[in-house]
Amino acid sequence: MTSRKKLCFARALSPTLIVFLTTGLTGCNQEQAPDTPVAETTAPAEQLPADSAYLNGRIYTVDSNNTWARAIAIADGRIIAVGSNADIARHVDDDTRVFNLRGKMLMPGIHDMHVHPMQAGEKYNFQCGFPFTLTVKEIVKTLKDCAANTPEGEWIRGGQWAMELMESDTAPHRKILDAVTTTHPIYLGDSTVHGAWLNSKALDVLGINGDTVDPDGGVIVREPNSREPTGVLIDKAAYNVLQRLPEYTREEYETALVWAMDRLNQVGVTTIKDAIAGSHSLKAYKALNDSGRLSMKVSTSLPWKMSWTDSRAQELENIRLRDNYAGTRVNTGFVKIMLDGIPPARTSAMLEPYRPDKKHGDMFLGKLIHAPQILQQDITDLDARGLTVKIHATGDRAVRVTLDAIESARKENGNSGLLHEISHAELIHPDDIPRFKELNVIAELSPILWYPSPLVEVMAQVMGEERAGKFWPIKSLQDAGTLMIYGSDWPSVVPDPNPWPGIEAMISRKDPYGIRPGVLWPEQSIDLATVIRIFTVNGAVAAKREHETGSIEVGKSADFIVLDQNIFEIAVDKISETKILSTLVSGVEVYKPD
Repeated sequence: MTSRKKLCFARALSPTLIVFLTTGLTGCNQEQAPDTPVAETTAPAEQLPADSAYLNGRIYTVDSNNTWARAIAIADGRIIAVGSNADIARHVDDDTRVFNLRGKMLMPGIHDMHVHPMQAGEKYNFQCGFPFTLTVKEIVKTLKDCAANTPEGEWIRGGQWAMELMESDTAPHRKILDAVTTTHPIYLGDSTVHGAWLNSKALDVLGINGDTVDPDGGVIVREPNSREPTGVLIDKAAYNVLQRLPEYTREEYETALVWAMDRLNQVGVTTIKDAIAGSHSLKAYKALNDSGRLSMKVSTSLPWKMSWTDSRAQELENIRLRDNYAGTRVNTGFVKIMLDGIPPARTSAMLEPYRPDKKHGDMFLGKLIHAPQILQQDITDLDARGLTVKIHATGDRAVRVTLDAIESARKENGNSGLLHEISHAELIHPDDIPRFKELNVIAELSPILWYPSPLVEVMAQVMGEERAGKFWPIKSLQDAGTLMIYGSDWPSVVPDPNPWPGIEAMISRKDPYGIRPGVLWPEQSIDLATVIRIFTVNGAVAAKREHETGSIEVGKSADFIVLDQNIFEIAVDKISETKILSTLVSGVEVYKPD
């Protein structure tokens, strides 16, 4: 140890303790008092030696008082002390790795409670993937390149095309894809994972033609005044096709998950809820957990009556054997139900009609995938079996039917303590907002959508500008005492899992990318401290890990991130530019930029 290092840390810590940096940021930096208020906490009485310590930081704990601290100590993957540099110095010995944060902000890791990592990994590793911002002309060019590198007769899978194209002059059609290839079947998923675009070869292989009946909860889009399919499938019609596409290998499924988790770690995500985890995902998570390759904590939402990831028999088997797939970092006690579609496709179940059009008339309300009485029976049964249910409900009627079903389950089963979730929680009748708190229902939010965007513009076309401008009432939900959580829905709705633009948009209600002008329902803006709680400790509650993670507190897992800027000290429109300097899960660094 050099005398320079001895002197530096003697000044920074205490006159009786000498420590040194073994990795991370180096050099001499005296303790700087954060500009934000700091409430020092006291280390526990027993002075456990730390494996690592982080000093001289601006540490936002997200504890019950939103305390700020300067330093933390970690042992065996858990936080053993939070407080001042002097508090943490008592836990440092010659074997402790000491990191100098140099005033950087440290906070709990992001909890993304609605994400599709397997889909993302498959898309960007094994498919003809492209962003939903591409025009039809650009999609065709991309597909031609993919077709040139795909053996004749093999499937070309990919996406995502923008659902907004359905309302454009160049609507997706099989003939557009036929111009790319007639020897490869093509399946392209849309930007919402509610639609599929197929060429004629794919329709032939799948046996979809004018005689094919629309499945319950699905639509085969057809030519005007004809039953001839256009090549576009919506909701259950698209999902039924997914199950019939070729499977990947076990190694490829694991590779897909590892890639997706690495991408999530890069933007600060330490805990996720896989919103649709079929049998291939369950097996891959199990293998990664058992081999120590799972770089985050995971909750798996097992599909219920979806039948596009697994057969119905396999769905039931997954639930029956769910404990076999669980592990130290995997909780399998969750289920996902799809109740309706999405507004742009007019498949969300509404209380008021969509705008009139030739196909749907002037009184079309969308539709439910499950009858209300069936949903009540299913949620009551799943609740009784100890399974937390996430229900996709984007229309205000779907939200009301879901709340009714949960209310029925509460009456039948009593308070199970399970916090069921309404996924997306975007269009809610004012009368139903208080019911979230009354019934202990979580509102899961997708903030990357809460600003003027092409999606909002399309919703205005199908619903009217006034109704489209009344989406995502997050301030009203907050005032009603609703527990809210964050879900990116990556890669289904967003091309990037980066949470920081969404955090900014939740506060500003403006486009964080500066492309679209205006503000979307600014009265529903909320403050940064509330937003951070939604993205951290609230997610831990939804993951059933609130005693383990979600905040920087003694006894919890050391799941945290170091930021390149203090988001409490910058302009709101700079939050989206936040970068991650380090991501740790259970005290182990799982991401650091090159």
